[in-house]
Amino acid sequence: MKNQYDLLNGSSVDFDEYEEIELTASEKKRMKKRLKRDIKPARKKARPLIAAAVLLLAVTPVMMQNETVWASVARIGQQIELLMNKPEGSFSGYKKTVNETATDQGIQVKVNELMLDDGQVLLGLTISADEFRRTALGLNRDASIRPGELRVKIGNMSFFDSASSIREEPIKNKDGSWNYLYALKLTQADTDGDGEIDVEGYNVLDHIDPNKNYHVSAQFTNLDFEKNPGQTKSGNYRDSYGEIKGNWTVHTSVNGSKIIADTKVYPLNKEIPINEKGIEGVLSIKEVRVSPVSIKLHYTFTASKGNAQFGTQVGVTIKDQNGRNLSESGSGGGTDTVLEMDEEYRNDKDVTMLRFIPYVSDYENDSPKDLTSDAFNLKVNNK
Repeated sequence: MKNQYDLLNGSSVDFDEYEEIELTASEKKRMKKRLKRDIKPARKKARPLIAAAVLLLAVTPVMMQNETVWASVARIGQQIELLMNKPEGSFSGYKKTVNETATDQGIQVKVNELMLDDGQVLLGLTISADEFRRTALGLNRDASIRPGELRVKIGNMSFFDSASSIREEPIKNKDGSWNYLYALKLTQADTDGDGEIDVEGYNVLDHIDPNKNYHVSAQFTNLDFEKNPGQTKSGNYRDSYGEIKGNWTVHTSVNGSKIIADTKVYPLNKEIPINEKGIEGVLSIKEVRVSPVSIKLHYTFTASKGNAQFGTQVGVTIKDQNGRNLSESGSGGGTDTVLEMDEEYRNDKDVTMLRFIPYVSDYENDSPKDLTSDAFNLKVNNK
C-alpha cells in the first residue's frame, strides 16, 4: 500500500479552510515564544494580537494535529514554497540553493535555501544536534532547538534588530532534526559599518544593483530550546526555556535582478478622514508593493482627537477579488498622535484586484467596525 504521505506530494494547503480557535493563556505564551519577534521600536497592530502571531507561524493546534495536511509541507527546509502555499518550484527563479552548514558546540545550523524578497530575506533552515548534546542541554524529548536572533549582511549593508518570524515544521525529520522558514525584515540597516542602525524604513531593493552579485552572510549568535520539565527548577514559564550562545555563520551570494523586475509599486496617496468611536484624524495610505512572495502596505494615522496607539485602533484590511482576507503580519510604531504601520500579506494565490477597507477597532471590547464607505479597489498585475 502506498504511503499516505506520498499520496499528498504536490498537494497544497488552503489555510482559509481551518477554523479560527481561541488559545489559552499558556498556548499564547508558547506561540509568542516560538514567534521570536523583536521589533524596535515597532509593535504589532492590535487587531487581533495573537491572531497575527498564529498567521505568521502558519500553525494552529488544529492544524498541528492534522498530520495528513502537514505531510504536504514535510520538506519546508528544502522547499520554501511548500509552507507558503505555492506550488513546488514556483520560486526557483528567485531563491538560491545554499546547502551550507555552520557548527558550534556540537550543534549544526544548515541553510538549505535563501530567497531575497521585497523588504525581507527568507531562509530555509535545518537545525540538528546529537543525542549527547541534547541530553547535556536538558532538552525536552520532543522539543526542538530553534533559531534565535539573525544578522544578515548583503554587500556592505548589515540588517539586524528588525522584525522577524519563524515557521517551524511540526513533523521532525527522521534524524531528529527540525526544519524552519526564517524571515527577517530588511527595514533597519547599518549602511556605514559602524555596528549601529543608521537607516530605518529601508527598502533594500531600491539600493541593489540588478547587474551585480552581492556577498551574503547569515549569522545566528544564539539558539533557543525548551528544557525537559524534570530539569526545570521552578514552574515559571521563563525557566522552561534555555539559550545557547555561539556563532553559526553561513556565507553565500545573491542577485536581485529577477525579484526587482517582478516587484510592482503602486502609489496610492489616499487621505481618509476618520471620526469613529471617540477618535478623529486622518488615515494616510501611501503605497502598496506587490512581489511574487508578498504584498506590503504602508500607512499612517494622525490623530487630532483620542490616542493613536491605545484604545481605539485605526487600520486597513486587504481583500482579494474574491473577497478573501489576505493573511497578514504587521509592525510599526509611533506616538500618541501619529501611528505608522507596515503590513505584510501573503501573496499565495493569483491576485488580480486588491480591496482596501479602513477599520476602527476597540481592542479592549473586541468590536471592530469596517468603514466600507471609504473602501477602494486597485487592479494589480500579479505575475
